[in-house]
Amino acid sequence: MGFYRSPEALVRKYRTRDPMALAWYLDIPVQMLQHPESDLPGLTCLVANRPSIFINESYFYEMQKSEPYYTDEMIEDDILQVAAHELGHAVLHRSELRNGVIKEYEIFNVRSRMESEANKFAAGIRIDADHMIELFNSHLTLLQVASEMHVNINLLIYKLDDMRKDGYRLPYIPKNNFMGSIHGAGSKEWN
Repeated sequence: MGFYRSPEALVRKYRTRDPMALAWYLDIPVQMLQHPESDLPGLTCLVANRPSIFINESYFYEMQKSEPYYTDEMIEDDILQVAAHELGHAVLHRSELRNGVIKEYEIFNVRSRMESEANKFAAGIRIDADHMIELFNSHLTLLQVASEMHVNINLLIYKLDDMRKDGYRLPYIPKNNFMGSIHGAGSKEWN
């Protein structure tokens, strides 16, 4: 199981950053659901003693009804981000899954160890470090790089922080508390 705990190793082995494809390779089912009354974008639980991921598509389409700038492309990007995050739970937190469903009401809840680990895993899946550095070297802002890479800015900050801890010299490194004032990919900042 150690190999699978590294998102970068999974990306190299299966040659994809698509969390749905990676879940398929790992024999982790992903179910797309329509549950409009739920405020959860996704959850992970054990079904027949096997990690399973559930994505609530209605969550994103309900948001689009109230926020017209939230495009279909942004919905697709956010679904992939939630899938990568939930894949992190499925891979990293199997023992915790035995205690019940892992669900979150705020995907970027940095006060929870498990949520931080799932976000770090998702960043490793969704963000190619070399491409990110190339974009920063072309003098794009943090928000522009996130938009260009089709990831939430918070996920980009997770990747930057992780790379900084690994000794990378990066053109821009926000402070850890920076995320507290950033809105998600669905915010007006993405226009």
